[in-house]
Amino acid sequence: MSVDILEQQRDGGSGSVRRRWPWIVAAVVLLLAGAYAGTAWAVSGRVPSGVSVEGVDVGGSSRDAAVAELEGQVAPRAAEPLPVTVGPVQDALDPAASGLSVDVPGTVDALVGFSLDPGDLLRHVSGSSEVEIDLEVDPGALDAAVADLASRVDAEKVEGAVTFDAGAAVVTDAAQGRTLDVDAAVDLIEQQWWTGERPFLLPADVVEPDVDQADVDQAAATFAEPATAGPLVVAAGDRTTELDPAVVTPALRLDAVDGALVPVVDGEVLKAGLLEADADFVAEPRNANVRLEGGRPVVVPAVNGVTIDPAALSAAALAALPTPERLATVETVVAEPEVTTADAEALGVDEIVSEFATTHTDNPGRTENLRIAAAAVSGTLLLPGETFSLNETLGRRTAAKGYNEAGVIVGGRLTEALGGGVSQMSTTLFNAMFFAGLEDVVHQPHSFYISRYPEGREATLNFGSIDLKFRNDSPHGVLIDAFVSDGQVHARMWSTRVWDIQAGKSERRNIRQPETITDTSEDCNPQSPTEGFDVTVTRTFVRDGATQRTEEFDTRYNPANRIICG
Repeated sequence: MSVDILEQQRDGGSGSVRRRWPWIVAAVVLLLAGAYAGTAWAVSGRVPSGVSVEGVDVGGSSRDAAVAELEGQVAPRAAEPLPVTVGPVQDALDPAASGLSVDVPGTVDALVGFSLDPGDLLRHVSGSSEVEIDLEVDPGALDAAVADLASRVDAEKVEGAVTFDAGAAVVTDAAQGRTLDVDAAVDLIEQQWWTGERPFLLPADVVEPDVDQADVDQAAATFAEPATAGPLVVAAGDRTTELDPAVVTPALRLDAVDGALVPVVDGEVLKAGLLEADADFVAEPRNANVRLEGGRPVVVPAVNGVTIDPAALSAAALAALPTPERLATVETVVAEPEVTTADAEALGVDEIVSEFATTHTDNPGRTENLRIAAAAVSGTLLLPGETFSLNETLGRRTAAKGYNEAGVIVGGRLTEALGGGVSQMSTTLFNAMFFAGLEDVVHQPHSFYISRYPEGREATLNFGSIDLKFRNDSPHGVLIDAFVSDGQVHARMWSTRVWDIQAGKSERRNIRQPETITDTSEDCNPQSPTEGFDVTVTRTFVRDGATQRTEEFDTRYNPANRIICG
């Protein structure tokens, strides 16, 4: 019995122990966990010992002290300009404006905050650790900053070139074009802006010029520099002329062809420069003409000229310019006139097809103006299809040409101006044109009627604003003869008769009466009154007795007021 009791006691004690064991383990675990948490809490207020952030020792510091230390030493590095290189161009980005910054408080908070992470606790007790600063990137700001950088560093390619100015060669150096790869640059900066090697080499697409610097250097050395080194000597027959580089270079150029600069000499330009420097180097041809001699038209025969071919001059100069001798030898050629003697004879300037005369006033200055104008007009040959302009023929009326002050109409009143009276030449020519059957292009009657002129068949003139123009629409030449004699202004048209012209005129209508005005100004000119009216003139074209067509010219005259000088 005692043995059984003993065994039972043993079994009961072992079970009790087994029942208490989990509680013991749990208690130990809780004790250790509490100790771990307590340790973590105890160290959470300070940076672990031996910790450095970007090489700055902040171990054992409080949070605020660590933040202050890093703001003083690490943050300024983040504010330093970020140097970049794009091809040969150097630039820089402002990190703050580019959205690049460091998070000092966040970095420190991760070191001092309460954490049950064993690694964090180990950092506190191990005594040594290097920590990287937390980085922040604003993608929108970085994209904008790199785009702005592109606007500064991108460049169009520059084609190499050699031009000429004032007798000298002007070289334009070739340059690559480049375009910053914005997306790739943003990725590179975002990933490496804190740790990458400075300066950042940013990617760009490069565009090579078609004409590179080697092409430019070769063209300058082989042609441009020799071409401007001294005068060009041009020889034709027994005549030679030296042309300064300033005369030659307007004819020179270097054209880009397949990446090379090819020299070109413009023969026409060089010939013009040659003739300006030496007008007698060639004898230009003289066109046949028709002119008045002894009051009648005669044909002046054409004369062949002696000239040089611009293409031959170009080739000779192109070969000579790069050589030390710089001698361009060309052959002379016969130059045919544009208008041959036969052409002039075929114009049919054989007879007077119209003539008209108007009586001029007894004013010597005004009469002299008309003589000067008649001399300028007389001898004008209008070829078929050509248009005559009286203003272009006379030019501006000036004292240097001999014109005098004489009466003109300004604003409906008589006054005086240089060239006054020349409108009588216009009226006389208009009537000669009228009866020759030529085409009226433009004419303008006087503002009020002047009794010495036919009603509705007259034309005034003012340089720069009012012109007389008519066109030779006949198949023949028209030679104009104009002169002043026997108190009249005369105009004749020599040609071959095409039309018999008949003139008609309506009765006056819409009569308007003048007013009387008293003028007390010192420059007042008295004026007699003339009524205003409308009138229509007709021009009928007759050939072989049959009417072909009729034109009408409507004219409205203002009344000329009576001016009394007070």
